Amino acid sequence: MSDNPLSDSACAIAIVDTETGGLDPATDPLLQVAVVHADIRPNGGLSITHEWSSLVGLRPPWRPIGAQHIHGIGRPALLLAPSERRVMPRVADLISGRTLVAHNLDFDRSFLDAAANRNGISITPDGEVCTLALSRSTDPERHLSHRLGDIAERHGVELRGAHHALNDARATAEVLGRLIASDPSLWPFGHRMS
Repeated sequence: MSDNPLSDSACAIAIVDTETGGLDPATDPLLQVAVVHADIRPNGGLSITHEWSSLVGLRPPWRPIGAQHIHGIGRPALLLAPSERRVMPRVADLISGRTLVAHNLDFDRSFLDAAANRNGISITPDGEVCTLALSRSTDPERHLSHRLGDIAERHGVELRGAHHALNDARATAEVLGRLIASDPSLWPFGHRMS
């Protein structure tokens, strides 16, 4: 039996995905966020226990919303969405005490942290894991693409409606399970940084 408690039991994770109006968290808006709760086991077994997502209100309403042809989020929906001030405490609560997982964690985390900071709250996960970094670690010569859609396809994970935060978070959860199942050396990952 291992001395590491994560090696033999399930780990509670919060898989996050964001859709944004650009690439700069200081100037571009957070448009949509999703959090999926799951328990993951050392063999890659995954149980999704909760899902939540929300659009984030566009304030002021004339802010650029970026590549609408990619994220598919229209300005009218953003004008009716809850404010960042209402959304971010819920996001922080859903992540707190769990291992935060995202595909390209640095990107999603930068937007979440910027939004949290603007609203006087902090996001405090119990460890962080980047599925992009994990996937790349299995391909050190970089012979393969490590975009979420490509990894999902390689591992038999269906990704419908890419660039919708909840769909991407679900796919990321399944990809994580498949990565661990195919390469047990990736476990334990509970505090592995991106």
